[in-house]
Amino acid sequence: MDADNVMSPQGVEDAGEMEPAITTPRDDEADSDAGSTTELFKTSRASRLQGISCCQIFSLLIAFLMLVLSIAMMSGCYQLMIYAFLKPQLVISEGSNAYKLWKETPVPMLLKFHVFNVTNPEEVKDGYNPKVTELGPYVWREYHMKENITFHPNETVTYYQRRWWVWDQEESGTNSPNDTIVTLNVIPVTVAWMTRNHFYAIFVDALFNKLDEKLFINTTVGKILFDGVEDPVLDWLQKEVFPVNDSTNFLGSGGIAEFDKFAWFYKRNMSLEYDGLFNMKTGTNNLSDLGLIDWWNKEHGTPFYQPPCNQIVGSAGEIFPPNQQKDKLVFFSSDLCMSATLFYKEETQFANVSGKRYWGTNHTFANSSIVPGNECYCVNDVCAPTGLLNAESCRMGAPAFLSFPHFLHADPFLLDSVDGLSPNETEHAFNMDIIPELGVPMNVNARLQINLRLLPLKKFRLLRNVPDMYFPTLWFEIKAQMTPELAQHARTATFIIRSPFTNVAVWCLLLILAIIIVALVVFRMWRGYNAVAQGD
Repeated sequence: MDADNVMSPQGVEDAGEMEPAITTPRDDEADSDAGSTTELFKTSRASRLQGISCCQIFSLLIAFLMLVLSIAMMSGCYQLMIYAFLKPQLVISEGSNAYKLWKETPVPMLLKFHVFNVTNPEEVKDGYNPKVTELGPYVWREYHMKENITFHPNETVTYYQRRWWVWDQEESGTNSPNDTIVTLNVIPVTVAWMTRNHFYAIFVDALFNKLDEKLFINTTVGKILFDGVEDPVLDWLQKEVFPVNDSTNFLGSGGIAEFDKFAWFYKRNMSLEYDGLFNMKTGTNNLSDLGLIDWWNKEHGTPFYQPPCNQIVGSAGEIFPPNQQKDKLVFFSSDLCMSATLFYKEETQFANVSGKRYWGTNHTFANSSIVPGNECYCVNDVCAPTGLLNAESCRMGAPAFLSFPHFLHADPFLLDSVDGLSPNETEHAFNMDIIPELGVPMNVNARLQINLRLLPLKKFRLLRNVPDMYFPTLWFEIKAQMTPELAQHARTATFIIRSPFTNVAVWCLLLILAIIIVALVVFRMWRGYNAVAQGD
């Protein structure tokens, strides 16, 4: 009975019904734990894969950027990239390297004078050509400092320039500022020139006679250049006729009557305002504007010449727009009272730095016979022979005419009217060597000659028989050369800009880095996918 009960279908059914009640809860818990662990593992791995993907994307972007840069460099954009990198140091802004060099010129400068001593003054009074001997050089060291500097929102800077000169005996050799010379007396020549067409010229002639005015004076080099020469006419004008600021001064405001002495550089040493107020473009927006003069004394044109010759264009001569491949160089000079043009001559080298030489030619001071349209350089209907610049209106009314030394590149008749001159390009040319990539002068020889218009005037006994000519008084040279330290910096900068090897090296470096980054990304992607595959 007992056995039948155990093996009966009813018993089996009862046993089958009891089995799930014993085993199901444990199996469900195990399955649930295993599923949770698997899901957690997959989620964690997916998270890691997602993090790697972000890193990979960023790396690929960097590699793509490097690839684009390398292609751009090989496509000719290398210099653009270099200038974009150098621009913060090239522009004129506080703190830049260019600003420091511009504010206080670090390049040693020399001002060298060569004066003409007249050996036959009595013959000149009777109409003979003057005979001159050149004395010099008389050398002063020149210094520049920008002051009252103001930056403006339109990317320009306004400033005054103070210049001063210190005697340099070593460069002058045996010459001394106390050397005596015989030279043309500027004061009576100027006063006669200014009053020649006025009714009171006869009274001026009487004044010359009364004061025993001389056509030639014996003075020292230092006095005629800087210290000043006393003159009885100047003394009489100031003490007996008109006060300095009298509006009725018949010689005009700003003329020679405002000076108690005369010298070519009188009251210029250490003067802040003599050179005028400049406004210059800083190049912040565009490097092609760097160093260009926008206006001078709050005007875009000078009052000395007629348009368009009076327009102020070009740089101030100390810094030029970089990377300008031009056949001419234009700069504004307050000494010239105009914008002058130098023309490309040749490739040159200084201190192992290669550059371009620009120089003054027969077109620099040409009249309309050489350059049509230059009639606007005529002053008061007086047009100079070619090779001369009429500077009367910017030289206190004196009949001053500027040229290159010894009448280089000028009308031959000018040279024929003086004995003792012999022009040559090596000693008398005006030239400037520029590093075109940087726009920086590396060697400058700025040479100019001051001549006076000597005219036989019947109204003045002092000048009645003199020759009709342009009388050379002196010539000067501003010489500046880049220091070895600056030359080293220039060599480094120009090597980076010019060298094709630098271009190729940087291109290869960028390309290799791009390849390495891509390879690393591919490797990490392969390793990540391989790990996922093994986990599955």
